[in-house]
Amino acid sequence: MPDHFTLLLEWRRNEAAARGLAKLPHDFYPATTAYLADVRRSYESELRENPSGRKGEISRQTYQRASQVARDIVEGRVQKTLSAAFQASVGGARDLPNALNEERALFDEVLAALLTHRRSSAAYLEPTWSGSVPPAPHPAPPSSGPASPPPAGPPPSLPAAPPAARVSGPLTYVRILKDGRPIEVGKETIDLRADDVLSLPSETAKLLVDAKVAELVAPGPARTVT
Repeated sequence: MPDHFTLLLEWRRNEAAARGLAKLPHDFYPATTAYLADVRRSYESELRENPSGRKGEISRQTYQRASQVARDIVEGRVQKTLSAAFQASVGGARDLPNALNEERALFDEVLAALLTHRRSSAAYLEPTWSGSVPPAPHPAPPSSGPASPPPAGPPPSLPAAPPAARVSGPLTYVRILKDGRPIEVGKETIDLRADDVLSLPSETAKLLVDAKVAELVAPGPARTVT
């Protein structure tokens, strides 16, 4: 079986080549942590015994290279996980194939934080937001005498509350900078492919621009998807 350093090199190649999360063993995080700790103990022990020895220096270089390779793998997977959480927060799918337990937990936490932010700070981004708040009822003035009994008969029926109005607004044209996960706009699902020009609701377009997934463009008919 290949040693852990060789496996790290192979996993980094696979991660760089995959659009989504590449497949890793379920114990990648604890096994890599234990491997790096063991290599560090080894080279520190060798250098204490023989500071000018070649074996200790080789072990130290192996530790540095392995640490960098592991960092590349983790940072690449974190970036993909954060991007998937953002796409899910604007209506994309919530599945995360090949995610390890640690990454699934990160995805769920980030998604929850993004949804909480939208609802608390930008409620107008929610599709059922009506934009109006009913006034608080005024209390009835106190009566100077005893209350009269209510008239006999069935209680009057209350009118049904009107449904909340769906927010509508002008469309904004954006150009997709890089491929991404599909997003839902109304009842449609739109694929995000580099160089596509889309006409989207302004709030959805702003989210994509803020995430550096797209850039604003002037309205034009070329390759427009509605």
